[in-house]
Amino acid sequence: MPNPLPSKLSISRKVILGVVFTLVMLVLIALVSLMSTRRFLATSATVSEDREVLERSERVQRYFMDMESGVRGFMLSGDDRLLVAYETGQSFIIQELQALRKLTAQNEEQQARLSRLQALVGRAFAVHAGDIEIRREGDAAAAMQHFSKEENRIEEEKIFLLIRDELNEIDQTAQAHLNELTEQRENIGSVNTSLVLGGAVLTCIALIIAGILVLRDIADRRRAEETLEFERNLLRQIMDTIPDRIFVKNRDERFTRDNAAHRLHLGLRTEDGVIGKKDEDFFPAELANRYREDDCAVLSGTKTMLNVEEPGATTDGHEIWLETTKVPLMGPNGQIFGIVGVSTDITKRKANEERLRHYAQQLQRSNEELQNFASVASHDLQEPLRKIQAFGDRLRARFSGQLGEQGSDYLARMMEAADRMQTLIQDLLKLSRVTTRAMPFERCDLAETLRGVLGDLELKITSTGARVTAAGLPVIQADPTQMRQLFQNLVANALKFQSAGTRPEVLVVGRTFANYNGELPDVPAGEPLCEIRVQDNGIGFDPQFAEQIFSPFKRLHARTEFEGSGIGLSVCRKITDRHRGKIVAHSTEGQGATFIVTLPLNQPQSP
Repeated sequence: MPNPLPSKLSISRKVILGVVFTLVMLVLIALVSLMSTRRFLATSATVSEDREVLERSERVQRYFMDMESGVRGFMLSGDDRLLVAYETGQSFIIQELQALRKLTAQNEEQQARLSRLQALVGRAFAVHAGDIEIRREGDAAAAMQHFSKEENRIEEEKIFLLIRDELNEIDQTAQAHLNELTEQRENIGSVNTSLVLGGAVLTCIALIIAGILVLRDIADRRRAEETLEFERNLLRQIMDTIPDRIFVKNRDERFTRDNAAHRLHLGLRTEDGVIGKKDEDFFPAELANRYREDDCAVLSGTKTMLNVEEPGATTDGHEIWLETTKVPLMGPNGQIFGIVGVSTDITKRKANEERLRHYAQQLQRSNEELQNFASVASHDLQEPLRKIQAFGDRLRARFSGQLGEQGSDYLARMMEAADRMQTLIQDLLKLSRVTTRAMPFERCDLAETLRGVLGDLELKITSTGARVTAAGLPVIQADPTQMRQLFQNLVANALKFQSAGTRPEVLVVGRTFANYNGELPDVPAGEPLCEIRVQDNGIGFDPQFAEQIFSPFKRLHARTEFEGSGIGLSVCRKITDRHRGKIVAHSTEGQGATFIVTLPLNQPQSP
């Protein structure tokens, strides 16, 4: 930076000139601040007077209202106690008007308004006094007759309107003056602030120039040492903040630097116990030799370790797992002069991976068992069941006359139980096939899917006179067959669970939105979702069963009331789970039910 002062000036003279200039600027700033402060205080006093004028004017209006209420009450009741408010208000009004005259003594316009106001107040007092005298001499009827006379009422209203107008004029004038003074005060403050800031900036500039001129003679070596020390401290703080274990070794495989996490791993507190040491000073011989072989390979340039998972141990021999990175440190001439290593304790992660692998094996076995069960249910279980039904039919056809009434009843119960068992087996197959016979995800038009379901349910809809309305159903990626199952179960339930004689009303509405509020935890934030509401006017259910109804074979009603096995909603829940979605139910007994299905619009490539 060029020197703004003549070079013949010494450093001491430069300092003296800077100090003198600073003192002059401070004196000027003090004088300007003093003058501005005086003007500010004077303006603030006037502002306070204008605010007092507004407050006293408001009180005059309020006292007039109290007087008016007191006089009217006295005119009606003749109770002298009601005149206390009138007499008090009259006294306060006189005091407030006198105070207003003092506050506006320098304003001729306001004084003129106050003179007119006092005259009007006197007239108002006279009118009130006349009314009070009439009430004292006569009864309430005579007082009200006098008060209801048009010329009297018009005269009173005219006086009170004139008083209110004069008070409003006083308020407006005071408010305008108050606004002007407030703006003036703000301007004074802004100017004062600008002058002070300007002076401060000039003073700071002078001080900075003086400092630069003085500090330029500081030795370069000292600046370099300070910079180097700062960088060392910064590097040390950054390394100690990192939770991974960081260490640096020289070509002799001795530690030259490490961070707090590495020292904690070694059971040490300070660098003194680490610097200059080797791995064999801390670890068992076998482990130290393996570390030394890795270090030699990295120092020779034949190997670079990047995120290598390896077994390790603590200083007390406790086995752990580490993820280690070791890279060579290169000098300006391209020579390797050391290595830097970073290791992370992944013992918990390895344990979690092992648990996940175990859970995956269990899940695979569970799926295999489910598939085996489906095979058994579809073949081995249904075959003897079909024989029971076939022989039962033969028994009923050939020997029904010989069984008697009780025998026929037993046979009917047996056949009914066989039918129920067949239904249960078929429903279990439906539940298991949600995952075992799932189809790939593809483009699925939900509106078209619902139309197909309504076609299948046409007979039920026609027989019950139901009305099904749909709107806003989007196109998503899904298993079309399972989407059809989903709509089939929800709409069929809405048509089935109805009170006798009630016309079913079913509303299917869809909408799309973004997953910003965590509606689906398994779907990344921001991805598009769709919500499908299936609402009916049926019998509903107790809200405490809102989650239990999705359990397999959970029924809230007897078989004699409504048919079915209670597996449909379980199938719906498995379908939404497979599509990374969810289904919930809301209802109140006797007020219908609403099922809300939330699904992502897009699915991964592999279902």
